[in-house]
Amino acid sequence: MTTPTLYLIDDDVAVSRALEAVGQLLRLPVLSFSSAEQFLKFDWANAVGCLIVDIKLPGMNGLELQSALRERACELPVIVISGHADVPLAVEAMRLGALTVLEKPFPLQQLTPHIRHAIELDQSRRERSQQRELARGRMAALTPREREVLDLVIKGMTNKQIAAQLHLTLRAIEDRRARLMRRVGVSSVAELMSLVQQAHLGEKTTSE
Repeated sequence: MTTPTLYLIDDDVAVSRALEAVGQLLRLPVLSFSSAEQFLKFDWANAVGCLIVDIKLPGMNGLELQSALRERACELPVIVISGHADVPLAVEAMRLGALTVLEKPFPLQQLTPHIRHAIELDQSRRERSQQRELARGRMAALTPREREVLDLVIKGMTNKQIAAQLHLTLRAIEDRRARLMRRVGVSSVAELMSLVQQAHLGEKTTSE
């Protein structure tokens, strides 16, 4: 498993050093960047951990970076810091997905629980993503005929109703349903539905 890292973006060297000390206190590797552009050149797609970004930066500012990362579907948790965190700015940062907005100067101990929460959130998101991909891989092994039955099971139809829908015998549906459950490695309808939910995670399971 990749070690969570604290990513810092601030052009103030003193602030960066103070935040690096927090990372060391939490036993987290720390990578510092002096600009948003510098961070975007980094392998951010595989970044694991937490991003702390100042609003006021040379070139692209913190809010613009948040927007850019959001467009790129980057889910790295973001903590925003600013020397001028007025209400509209804070609202915009939160709208763009920031976990919190802290106004400088702030006690460093105020930051640590937010970092811990961000690390836990990132780990949870990645675990769900991994479960989703594994579930989708198991679903992909189904034959078209097995998937046809699965789609009707998802709708809550009984074997008898599925047989009538597909113009097949009840025995044929029972056999096909048993095969699909063996293929995806489940032994009950409850397990099958749980696997479907993992594969989709809130997406529609069937087309209207």
